[in-house]
Amino acid sequence: MSVVSFDAATSGADLNAALERLLRKYDVAPDLPWRLERRCEAFERGRGPDDDALLLVPGSLATGAALSERLVPLLPWRSERRFVELRGLVAQRTIAPVLMGRLACHADANRMPLEAILYREFDLAEWLIGSPIVSLYASLHQRRAANVILRLADGTICSVEASAVLPPGAALQDRHELIARRGVASDRAVDTQVAQASVYVRNAAGQTQCTDVDFELFGLDAGDASLVRAAYEALGRPDARSALRRTHRRLCRLVDLAIESDQRGERLRMATDEGGNP
Repeated sequence: MSVVSFDAATSGADLNAALERLLRKYDVAPDLPWRLERRCEAFERGRGPDDDALLLVPGSLATGAALSERLVPLLPWRSERRFVELRGLVAQRTIAPVLMGRLACHADANRMPLEAILYREFDLAEWLIGSPIVSLYASLHQRRAANVILRLADGTICSVEASAVLPPGAALQDRHELIARRGVASDRAVDTQVAQASVYVRNAAGQTQCTDVDFELFGLDAGDASLVRAAYEALGRPDARSALRRTHRRLCRLVDLAIESDQRGERLRMATDEGGNP
């Protein structure tokens, strides 16, 4: 088991090296040059990168970026095993029908601002339950905390509790619970309030937490491992990139709608797209 400390973020070079190893292992040859980053500073300044490489970044941290064919907004949480299993319980009707979702996410604002948290939670609500958001009512406090009520097309109601007030360097804390007429499912153990590590190592230097979650990506925490997995899928399936961009545009509209709802003090509906879907 490799040791990963929540206090020491993996470098971008490590992420790209891990992705390169995965591509080489499965003999996947991307159609274009690429690089994987946690942020897209060049696009945030309104211009593209200096080269023709694809820039793969978490979509939640690209909400202010100019969308381009070179920008690939990833949805890395969809690659996390706990969310894949939770979605499977819904898709296989192990719990059914889902009546309510309770989603909560708290983060360090330097790593994940409130808009990024809302982006992530809105996508998880739609993806886990398998139904689009049709309306929402939001209450925000100084772009630091938010409570949002979502109504999905299938009638499910979801509450989203979000905040970006954790101390700098603190690990993201989240919990997602789905309540159905038959059964309840959660991505955390019952009564868990704080995410637990698999192993704790304590010595004179302090405490180190160890949580390897991917047998092919040792040394990366759950967030970085899922980011590499999402980038691998995007590079291996060029046709998926346009779908990622469409989803990104929709999620950005939902975040903007939440801010507008707070300003107007009203429940607002999500406009239908050109295909007639919410």
